[in-house]
Parts: sequence; C-alpha cells; structure tokens
Amino acid sequence: MRWTAEQYKDYIASREIDLKSGIMVADEGPESELQGKITKYCKDHGYPCLSFRQSRKAEGFLTPGWPDLTICLSTGRVRVVFIEVKSKKGYLRQKQKEIKAMMKYLGHEWYVVKSYKRFIEIIEGEGIVR
Repeated sequence: MRWTAEQYKDYIASREIDLKSGIMVADEGPESELQGKITKYCKDHGYPCLSFRQSRKAEGFLTPGWPDLTICLSTGRVRVVFIEVKSKKGYLRQKQKEIKAMMKYLGHEWYVVKSYKRFIEIIEGEGIVR
C-alpha cells in the first residue's frame, strides 16, 4: 500500500518522529503526567482547557473516543485544539480513530501528543502537522 502525503504526515505526527534525525521525541512516563503539564501550561497562560481522563464514570457524558483535552486559544482568530495524549508506546483505539477522522473532516485541529515539546509546537503554530 502506498501512503498519500497526508497519511504519511499523520503517521509521523502520531509517532512524534523528528523528520531530520528519525528519532522518536516522546516523553518518558505516564500519559497523566504529560496531561498534567499541558493543563498547567494552559492555566498559567490563560487558555481555557477542558481536560478529561476517559473512564467508565464518563460514559454517557462523553462521546466514546473523545480527546483528552479541548483547548481554546487566543490567537486573534477562533482556534480550538483537540489533543489526545499518549505515552511513548500508546496508540489510538478504534473509537479515537473515528473521532479523529470526524473532527478532521469537519475542519478542526486534532492532534496526538506524546511530548511536551510537540504540544508547545502546536500551540505556537510551528511545524503543524495535523
């Protein structure tokens, strides 16, 4: 199977591979630690951030596969970013893939984030690969 340019960009972004070195740039540690750093950044910078930890308690409240973070940014235009936080070895479940496809089809920014560095690149708008 040959990948389209968009599929390749998605693959690289989901694996957080540095294009120049080919090295994975994912942070060590659990997803919860990275998610905590991201929510603290948002709070410190005045960005409203809705942070969910998917659990059975959220069933019926959250759509299955909904991303971990919904962040509203102030960039001079309306910008809402959806982020799925994953550990170094984490991968998307089927429901998450379906939500990702739906969000992207509707024109929303949706990312898999495995490192704090990648989160900052997304927020600052550098090298965005959706």
